[in-house]
Amino acid sequence: MPDLSHLSPLPPKAATDDRHALRERIHGALSEALVNGTLAPGQEYEEASLATRLGAPLAPLREALLQLASQRLVEYAGPDTVRVATADAATRRHAAAVLHGLYRTALLTAPWPLTEDGLDALRNSAAAYARAAAHRNAVEAGAAERALWSVFVHACRNRFLYDAVSRLAPVWQRAQHLDIPLPAESGNAWDDLLAACAAGDRQRALQCVDDHWARAGGVTSA
Repeated sequence: MPDLSHLSPLPPKAATDDRHALRERIHGALSEALVNGTLAPGQEYEEASLATRLGAPLAPLREALLQLASQRLVEYAGPDTVRVATADAATRRHAAAVLHGLYRTALLTAPWPLTEDGLDALRNSAAAYARAAAHRNAVEAGAAERALWSVFVHACRNRFLYDAVSRLAPVWQRAQHLDIPLPAESGNAWDDLLAACAAGDRQRALQCVDDHWARAGGVTSA
């Protein structure tokens, strides 16, 4: 039986959640475990074992696993068993190509220039990324990068785009942690993008997006 000792149980207050909130809490816990490698690629886990370890009812856990399966983070190996999906080079490249297009669309359709609150959120996410990279913490760096791109996603107010990003971003974040090393010098990783946004220069910001994803996933700049 796979070792689940590193999978943290849900906090006691989860027992007071309604079914929707509990499912989202379970989904968040499993997503984090998949991204950081606690649930290992290729490994199989029984639903009942996961429910016992998390201290969660089986029904909302199964709903959370089905959601993760729709995100292609897990797949069902049997009626009650899930297998953690592997992330090969093609998967990473394809995920990067689609996210590149989604984030580019978000930046193109967001009200421009960004508000001061939006600029502050970008700066805070960039600072969080720099701190995580300095400590070689790929999981936190990936989360900070996702928060940075989310500024544009939320600003454009496109629910369909938001849903698409929500499904795909964890796949990319997991690939970053498992297979893509942090840059040796990352303190100024987002300076050009921040400067372009602060200046209200959308074309320059778009070029920063294209350059970033060209480096990250082998995507050809537009």
